[in-house]
Amino acid sequence: MRGRRVIERRARVFLGCEGESEQGYGALLQRLVDASGAKIHVVPVNLQPAGDPLELAKKAERKLAEEIRRGGPFAAQAVMLDTDRLPELPDGGLEARAILARSGMIAIWQRPDFEGLLLRHFAGHEHDDPPRGRSLAALSALWVGYHKNMSAAELQRRIGLDHVSRAAGVEPDLAELLKRLKLIAP
Repeated sequence: MRGRRVIERRARVFLGCEGESEQGYGALLQRLVDASGAKIHVVPVNLQPAGDPLELAKKAERKLAEEIRRGGPFAAQAVMLDTDRLPELPDGGLEARAILARSGMIAIWQRPDFEGLLLRHFAGHEHDDPPRGRSLAALSALWVGYHKNMSAAELQRRIGLDHVSRAAGVEPDLAELLKRLKLIAP
C-alpha cells in the first residue's frame, strides 16, 4: 500500500508593495528563494491605489490582517514604500512608521523611490542617493532599457542574488527581509 505524499507547507512571508514595480521585485525575490531551495513563499500584495505613505501603511496593516485570516500567520512581514512623499505628511511619517511597527512589519523605505533602491544594487552605486524625481534618470543611464513595472523575468536579466546582497549591505531593512527569506546569513 502506497502512502500519501505529504507536501511540506512553506513558510509564508508577506510583502506589501507600493505598486507593480515592487510586486515584480517580490516575484524576483521568490525566484531567488526557489533557487536557494528554501521552503518559503513570498506573498506580494499590491497596496495601490493609495497615495501617501500614511494611507499605504494603513492599507498594508489591513491587507496583512486579511491575508492572515485567509491563509494563517506569516513567518515575517515587510512592506516596501517610497520616502519621496514623507515630507508632505504633517508628522513627517511618524504615524505611518508607528502603524508598520505595531504590525511587526519590516519597513523598507525606498530612497527616494523604487528606482533609487534599484540603483543601489549595482557596484559603485551602493551609496547613490538621487534627489526626488532624479532616480529614474540615474538608473536609466546605468541600465539601458529599464522601465517602470518590470516583471520578475525582466528584472532577473540584470539583477541577481549578488546585486540584492550588495543593496542589503547599505539597506538594513532590506537585509532583514533577506535574512528572513534565508537569502543571506543572519
